[in-house]
Amino acid sequence: MELWQFYRILRRRRWLVIIGTVICVGIVAVSARMGAERFEAFTTIMEKVAADDTVAIYAPGYAYQLEPRTRLANLAQLVRSRTVVERAAATLSALGKVTDPVSILRTLDVAPLLDTSILTVRVWSESEDDAKAVADVVAKEFVAYYNEMNYGGATRSKLFISSEAPKARARLAAIREQLRKFKEQNGIVQLDNQTSLLLQRLNTLNLRASEGLIAAEQSRARVQNLQEKFKDFPETRTMGKVIATNPVWLSLQSDLVRQQIELERMLRKRTAVHPEVEQLMRQVEETKRQLAQQVETMVNSESQGVNPLRDNLVQSYLGAVVDYASGRAGLAAAQEEISSLKPDLDTLPAKEMRMAQLTLDEESARNTYSLLRQKLDEAVIREKEAENTSSIRVVDPAKTGPADTRKKMKLILAIILSPIFCAGLALMLNYLDNSIKTPEEAEALLKLPVFAVVPLARSHSLLEKRCLPVMDTSFQMLSTNLWLGNSELAGNTLVVASAEPDVGRSTVAANLAITLARDGARVIMVDGDLRQPAQHEIFGLDNETGLSNILAGKLALKDALKPTSVTDLLLLTSGPLPSNPMRLFRSPEMQKFVEDISHLADYVIFDSPAGITFADGTLLAGLVKNVVIVYAAGTVPRGAEAEFIKKLELVDANILGAVLNMVNPEDSHGFYHLRVSYEEILKDGKASMAVAERMLKAIPEEAEKTEDKSPTE
Repeated sequence: MELWQFYRILRRRRWLVIIGTVICVGIVAVSARMGAERFEAFTTIMEKVAADDTVAIYAPGYAYQLEPRTRLANLAQLVRSRTVVERAAATLSALGKVTDPVSILRTLDVAPLLDTSILTVRVWSESEDDAKAVADVVAKEFVAYYNEMNYGGATRSKLFISSEAPKARARLAAIREQLRKFKEQNGIVQLDNQTSLLLQRLNTLNLRASEGLIAAEQSRARVQNLQEKFKDFPETRTMGKVIATNPVWLSLQSDLVRQQIELERMLRKRTAVHPEVEQLMRQVEETKRQLAQQVETMVNSESQGVNPLRDNLVQSYLGAVVDYASGRAGLAAAQEEISSLKPDLDTLPAKEMRMAQLTLDEESARNTYSLLRQKLDEAVIREKEAENTSSIRVVDPAKTGPADTRKKMKLILAIILSPIFCAGLALMLNYLDNSIKTPEEAEALLKLPVFAVVPLARSHSLLEKRCLPVMDTSFQMLSTNLWLGNSELAGNTLVVASAEPDVGRSTVAANLAITLARDGARVIMVDGDLRQPAQHEIFGLDNETGLSNILAGKLALKDALKPTSVTDLLLLTSGPLPSNPMRLFRSPEMQKFVEDISHLADYVIFDSPAGITFADGTLLAGLVKNVVIVYAAGTVPRGAEAEFIKKLELVDANILGAVLNMVNPEDSHGFYHLRVSYEEILKDGKASMAVAERMLKAIPEEAEKTEDKSPTE
C-alpha cells in the first residue's frame, strides 16, 4: 500500500481519528483530575565496605570485584525480596497498619542513585502516614535481613555456646565432688610420673576434641544459616524484559471505541430505550468488563542470567562446609588417639587407676568449661562488632510529600499517542472492511465495466437546486458511455436494475433520463417498479394513472404520458399498484407496450424493483433486453449480485455495464481531480445555472405554453 492510499484512508476516517483522540485525551485528563491525591515517602540506604566479615554474603577476595552498579542492583533486588516484604507486612500489621506483601510490592520502588553507593526507597500511598510507615519498616527490615545474612553465624554460635556452658559447669562440679569423696575415703593417692604424663597427654587430647567439637558446631550453624538463605535467591534472575502491548487488550480497546462511536451516532437518532440502543449499551458494558480483566502490557520476551547473589552465597556456603568438615576431622583424630591411650590406664592398680580417671575427668571438664567461656566471650564480641560494623546504613528516616503523578506528562503523551493509536485503528478497520468502495473493486465483483461513478451527496436528483455540479458530470459520463456503446444496444429501451433494494436505483434511472434529454435526445422515463414506485415523487407529479392502467387496458399510452420540467422528457408513472404485478408483466399487453413505446422516443428508460427480491426485474429485462446494473458503494458483497446476473443471463438480457452509486469522493480519482483542477469551472457552472434560472423565470407564462409541446402530438 502506497503513502497516498494511507492518506486517503485516514482522510476518509478522519472523524474516527478526531473523535477517538478527543475521547482518549479526555479520559486521561478526567482521570488525572479526578484521581485521589497521592503521597510518597522516600528514604535512602547507603552501603559501605565492612572491615571484617565472619559470614559474608560475598566471598572474601571475590565480593568486591563486582561493579558498583551491579552490586547496587543486587541490593535493590534484595530490598524487594519475598522475605523482606513479608517481614515488613508482619511488622506493619503489628503496628495496626493493614497491608499485605502484594500491596507493598505494587507501591514500592527501589532505585540506585547514579555514581553513588546509595539506594533510594520510595513508597506511594493515598495516606501520608501509611507511606512513611511502610518506607521506614521496609528499610529497617532490609537492614536486619542483610545483617542476618552476613553475621547470622555469630548469633547462632553464641546461642549454641550459651546453651552448652551451663552443662559443662554442672559436669565439672559433679566430677570435682566425686574426686573429693574419693580422696576422703582412700586418703591422698599419689600418682607416679609416668601416670602423670599419661594424664597430661589425655587432657591435651580432650582439649583438642572439645575445640574440634565447638568449631564443628559453629561451622554447622553457619551452614544452616546460609542454607536458609538459598530459598530467597534463585540460580538465575531476569536481566532484561521486553514489554509489549497486550493484543487482547488492544483489540478490546478498539472494540470499545468503535462501540462508543456507534452508540453516540445512534443516540442522535434514537432514544436510550430503543432495543438496538439498549443492546449496544449492553455490548459496551460487556466490553468494559472484559477490558478490566485484561492487563494493558505483557512480557513479550525476557533474558535470564546467573544470579551473583546466589553465587556469593555458594562461595560462603562452601567455605562453611569446609570448616565444618575440618572441625569434625580434628574431633575424630583426637577421639581416636584418646581411645588408643585409654588401655594404658587399665594396667594401673585399681585405686591409682580410679584416681587417675577422676583426675583426668576433672581436668577435661575444667578445660572444656574454660574453652566455652572463652568462645562465648568471643561470640558476644563478634556479634557486637557485627552490629557496629554493618555495611548497610539508613542515611535518614523516611520523608513524605505529595507524589508527582506526572499529569502534564501523561496528558502530553496522550495528545501525541492518541492520534497514532486512532490512526492505527482506522487502518485496521480499513483492512477488515471488505465492502466495495472503488470502481476497480466493483468491476472485479460484477465482472462488468463500470460506466459511471456517482458520488455520495445530500441532494441526489438533478432536478433539485442543491444538487452539486459533480452529479451532472457523473451522469454525463454515463450517457456518453451509453452513446459510445450504441452499437451494442439491442434497441433503444433500457432497464436500470439492481440486485438489492436501497441502492439509489430509481434516482440513477431518473438522472440518466434527465441527462439524455438535456443532451438533446427525446426520452421517456417509465416507472416499472409496481411494488414501491418512486419516479412520480422524484419529478413531483401525481400517480393516479400510469403503467398499470395501460396493461389493464383501461388507458391509452398517449394519454398516460406526462410532461416534466425537463424539455423532451416524458414520464410514465406506475399508476395504481396491482395485487399481482407478475401477472401484468407476463401478459401480451406488456410485450406490445414495450414495442409501441420504443417508437415514440430516442431512449426509453425503465425503472424496476430489486431483482434478488422480486422476479419483476428479471421479466422486465427479458422484454427490454438492455440492462444497466446499479451497485451501492460501501456495502459488503453477499452473493446477491452474482445470483441476479445469472437470472439475467437466463432470460438472454444484454447486460451493458454497471453504475457505482454513493461513492465516497475520496475513493474516486475523477472526483479528486475535478475538485482540485476544475473547481473554478464548477463555480462558473453554478453561476451560469443561476443566470439561466433567472432568465426562465422572466419568460411570460403565455410564451411557455406556446413552446411547451408534447412529443406525442
